[in-house]
Amino acid sequence: MTGIDSQRETLKYVLDKSVDWLLASPAADNIVFDTASIENEVKTIRQLRTRVSSSLINVAFLGSFSSGKSFLVGGLQGRLEYTVIRDDDGMESPQYLGLLHSASKATTACPATVVPVDESIDVDASNRGFLRVRFTDDPREWIDIGSSPLPAVIAAYTTTDERAIAEGRHAAHRDRTVAEVELLLSDPKMPAKLFDLPGTESPHAIHDQIANNAWSEADCFLFVTQATRTLSRQDLDLITRLYTHHLSSGKKVLWVMTGIDRAATMTWEGKAEWKDALEQNNAYLRSNFPAKPDRRDTFIGPEGFLPVSPAMEAKGIWERQYGDRARGEKLIAASRMDRLRSALGDIIEAGTGTRHLATVAIEANSMIAHRYRMYAELLESARLPLAQLENERVDLRRRHGQLKDAIESVRDQLESAFRDHIRRVERSFSGLAKALHSELDTEIKAADLTKEKESQRIELHRAKFVQEWMTKSAKRPEMVWNHEFETFVEGTAITVRAVLTDSAPAEAFGAMTSRVDLTQLKIPPSQKYRADTQDFLQRVSGVVGLSTPVIAGVAAAAGILSGGLVVIPAGLTLAAGLTYETLRRRKGRATALEHLRGEWIESLDEVAHSYCRSFLVLAGVRGEEVVSRAVELLSERRDELSRKMILVDTRLSEPDNLDKNKMVEMLEPYCASGRDIVDHLDRLSRPAGQL
Repeated sequence: MTGIDSQRETLKYVLDKSVDWLLASPAADNIVFDTASIENEVKTIRQLRTRVSSSLINVAFLGSFSSGKSFLVGGLQGRLEYTVIRDDDGMESPQYLGLLHSASKATTACPATVVPVDESIDVDASNRGFLRVRFTDDPREWIDIGSSPLPAVIAAYTTTDERAIAEGRHAAHRDRTVAEVELLLSDPKMPAKLFDLPGTESPHAIHDQIANNAWSEADCFLFVTQATRTLSRQDLDLITRLYTHHLSSGKKVLWVMTGIDRAATMTWEGKAEWKDALEQNNAYLRSNFPAKPDRRDTFIGPEGFLPVSPAMEAKGIWERQYGDRARGEKLIAASRMDRLRSALGDIIEAGTGTRHLATVAIEANSMIAHRYRMYAELLESARLPLAQLENERVDLRRRHGQLKDAIESVRDQLESAFRDHIRRVERSFSGLAKALHSELDTEIKAADLTKEKESQRIELHRAKFVQEWMTKSAKRPEMVWNHEFETFVEGTAITVRAVLTDSAPAEAFGAMTSRVDLTQLKIPPSQKYRADTQDFLQRVSGVVGLSTPVIAGVAAAAGILSGGLVVIPAGLTLAAGLTYETLRRRKGRATALEHLRGEWIESLDEVAHSYCRSFLVLAGVRGEEVVSRAVELLSERRDELSRKMILVDTRLSEPDNLDKNKMVEMLEPYCASGRDIVDHLDRLSRPAGQL
């Protein structure tokens, strides 16, 4: 990953320069900036630097309970240790120590995330990392647990085992339910953020919400199964959801069969048992999720499952250091763990990593450019003779007042404009119900819906058909949405530029308007300008014309409250209102089956409506973010004018206390350095020109 590594190091260097520039700010004595705001910006830039050094890719680990996800996480990051211990009888047994708790039974009770971080963070994340947790009774606050936590502590916070909780948790935490754990890790093998997700339908709704957010944030998925067994019906349900998500988002899936060391016994044919399991699992996938003959298989891929063994790699590393070096090298090679890391590396090189770095550069550029413009305007004011400052003050107050009034009306104006775009997107769905009936009615009428495989096949057919219809039909909702969204962003940019032009002096017309481009409008607004959840839902509801409960439901299902792409959430099915067994008892088998088929056919109308509704909600979220970002840009300009007004007033009231020449000498080199940093960040942000 040489190209990505070079880009990452360059960005880290520029962010370090940004921190030094902010800390050198001439704000303490005679410039009207509060030190608290600069300290917050320094903190934010340092957080961005940590992001640069951490996850170039977000990987969601999926699989049934005890599939080996937690064990594999430690192995993938090179934090799986092997040792040999003796019991009371003197017998030797192998022991593996990973990052997360793993066992042969269902253990993980809450989502766990392993996050690579930079060594410069305030906590010690070396060795076994730094553990912190959030509890369901206060999900906004992270509680620090400590560095290199013992296995007993990890178990206490990630499982529901009462004994583990009693022995491993802090006394004040024993009666609280963990919402999520996070393990910060410095110097990992992979620059990847790993989500270890438990099964769905947790008794705690927040667990499902966090898991849904992880689905949305993930750049790719890693489906894990054990080599000691073949895929089951439970696996198929999860894979079906993954397949639907893949069709909508296009996110890559890596298939991993772990634990091949535990299924290495030779069969009568002279091959390891895991190879039989590998063949059966791949055949099972291709049977249930067949690719069209003329289409490339993007879901399963040419190889299917990749067999790996993190245990073999860990033992090989131990053998290489303490035992037989040659045997150790063979075990490491046979583990195939480097092949898995290489597959993730390929995804990073393919563009995910570049987009990640560009996004960080855009966010940093937005903040540094705002601070730079403030100082540049102060420099301009410092150069003015005192005789001209009175006219400057009058003009500043006029422009500030106009901008303040404009900000109050811009949000309503933009939301109204976006509603028109949403209506055109909604109309593009008008033919979906008819198309679904044309495609599926005959198939449903001929299907034996009492068989799970038949109903599963029809649901998969429906998901594939809807995705193709979204992208290839005459109206193409996806194409309509992309056009309407881009048109809306362009219109928003024009509106923002017009308001900013009115707030700028005539000589600054070009500089003021050129800084607002489409990329700047597409990044999410800062937390300061994001509405709280309830207000956010109400605003989206007003834009797309749906009730707040519907908005909240789709938002929770798709995990979009934390951001995300516009994709159709999984979970829309053709489920009928009555079960077959209930109908059979009432009407007899033949009549019951016919009635069930009728229910399925009728439900296609609701499926079409649900897809449209979900798409509109997610589109509304994107629109609301653009509106909030526009308001933020205008508000930043208002703050610039406010600070400039204060400086002018100060110079006019106490002209002898401010040496104009001294201020110019101080600000000129500082502004030149700021301009250089902004230019660097602008160049680094270019790969993210299209979202």
